[in-house]
Amino acid sequence: MNKKFCATNADTLPTKVNFWFKLAENATHVNLPLTIARLGFTLAEVLITLGVIGVVAAMTIPTLMSAYNRHVVETRLYKIHSAFMQGIRMAQANSDSNFTVQNPTTGKEDVNGFSWENSKLVFDEYFAPVFKISHTYPKGTIFKVYSTDGQAQVNGAGDVNTYQIALLDGTVLGFTKFGGQNTIFYLDITINPTRKKLISGRDTFFIQYSDDGEGNFQIYNPYSTISNEKLKEYCTSHTYRPALAIYPSAFCTALIVKNNFKIPSDYPIKF
Repeated sequence: MNKKFCATNADTLPTKVNFWFKLAENATHVNLPLTIARLGFTLAEVLITLGVIGVVAAMTIPTLMSAYNRHVVETRLYKIHSAFMQGIRMAQANSDSNFTVQNPTTGKEDVNGFSWENSKLVFDEYFAPVFKISHTYPKGTIFKVYSTDGQAQVNGAGDVNTYQIALLDGTVLGFTKFGGQNTIFYLDITINPTRKKLISGRDTFFIQYSDDGEGNFQIYNPYSTISNEKLKEYCTSHTYRPALAIYPSAFCTALIVKNNFKIPSDYPIKF
């Protein structure tokens, strides 16, 4: 008669499954099939697979990171622009279109010239409500900014008159108010303030707002007669003020603003 045997984990089979088979009567041994499937991979196969994955990652990750960094710059620049214009509209709705605040120390309104105190007073009064603020920096805070290759210091993140405000998303907003016949605001925007070396046009940007004397504010555009090639040249300049007495970062920002706050494909600085 036939006998039933059960192969278990204790047997020397290469798998840990249990199965049943029958031995013919008077059988003395079992011939296992030579076609039992081999499960798992050899070390060589694993290393080859990991190598392929590594090559693909090395090719795609830098591209993905660059696209992400560009997106961060575009998003934050536009968000700051939108919030700032909202602050202007709110002030105008309250008939505060001259953007002057009485200095508690002097008892006067500083309508002309630059000063850190006046910049702080005006920002806190009119624009602080529209921004999500983490903290502010003390008077005299200036970030060093370098040219595209990191060799020359070109500045472009404010001066001694600039009130520096850290936003919750990590951006630092430098605000300077200039009084005169027409109100002018300077915004120095530092996207990555914690970088060891800030690069103009990659980490720092500059936007200037002005009114036409009748309270109509817009981004000041002195670059309308400058070709894109010249804008790119000034953007990557090693000179402190390559043209129009303006930082290199202003020309970089102009390229982005002209392209509806999108970094153009031929932008001269890599992210």
